Amino acid sequence: MTFRDREKERYKKLKPKLFSPAAQGEGNYRGRPHSFCLADDCSSENLYEAIRASAIEYFRARNITWHDGLKERHVPSNHLCCSQSCCINFLYPMTTSSKILANVFQHFYRSLAEPLLIDEDKPPPNGSFQYLAFEWIGVRDYLGETRRKGSKRTRGANFTSADFIFRFRRKDGKIQIVLGEWKYTEEYRRLDKGIEVRKHNYQQAFNREGGVFKRRDVDFYDALFFDPFYQLMRLQLLAQEMEYGQEMGADVVSVLYICPEANKEFRERVTSPKLDQMFPNKGVLEIWKELVPKDKFMSISVEDLLDIIAQRVEANNWEWIDYLRTRYGWKEVSRGKPVRELFQQGRRESQ
Repeated sequence: MTFRDREKERYKKLKPKLFSPAAQGEGNYRGRPHSFCLADDCSSENLYEAIRASAIEYFRARNITWHDGLKERHVPSNHLCCSQSCCINFLYPMTTSSKILANVFQHFYRSLAEPLLIDEDKPPPNGSFQYLAFEWIGVRDYLGETRRKGSKRTRGANFTSADFIFRFRRKDGKIQIVLGEWKYTEEYRRLDKGIEVRKHNYQQAFNREGGVFKRRDVDFYDALFFDPFYQLMRLQLLAQEMEYGQEMGADVVSVLYICPEANKEFRERVTSPKLDQMFPNKGVLEIWKELVPKDKFMSISVEDLLDIIAQRVEANNWEWIDYLRTRYGWKEVSRGKPVRELFQQGRRESQ
């Protein structure tokens, strides 16, 4: 049984604990009813209640489409294993709280001194800018994707999008942007459609002198066109071009990859024959760390992130943490200690 299969089974039992009676019925996903989906009219319950309305409005105001979203993609997917909903449930409280963002991500980025607003994330009239934004495609078409897909770029669909982005001033005074990718139950095999067109599309950025990839030969480039390496390449190239263009004053733009440690199918299956040959006995993220500079890529597990959130956030966020632990707690957090005790322990350790 794969991690995805186990999660689907787990959700069948969790539905009564997390969702309204109306949402607990089977939902349709790609034309078929499934017990691991919410009832179609209740797909918004895929988001934690306290952030639900605000997150949906955030997407609506910026014309961002939801992955497999319902009602013409104006609301979240009803699939409970949706990685986009998982990402938002973990990170949305950080959009307006520089304190939560700093408390959590300083554990992973020791140089983080001060979170900065995402200046180019256009808010609706009378709205405010965010410290963390979603489905970021860059302020301009750095990768030339409009040549293939048309002139109107959209966030969340059809163009290279980072699942999330945050920005901070470092202790050395430099500004760093982090482009994030979030995985949940994804599994990948091979990418086999539109390859030749796609290869032409990203070749200029790939071949940039002084770019993120040390190797720029054709064989290596071809080896990257297998998901998830293809996704990683595009995101890494977007980060490279944003840094070259100094987007929002950035001196450094790096990639952060967040994926469950428990998802062995994602981590261990190497879909590219060439990369599998080059790096025997290494998983996807281990291979990627061999391909790009250390300061340009980091991967962390969802389990570790949940541990840190549980230990470092303010006391008035217990309900949010309890929700995360119940819904995504396939690993016991710090041996199952109560959230209040974890909070107190985190405060002692930070003093």
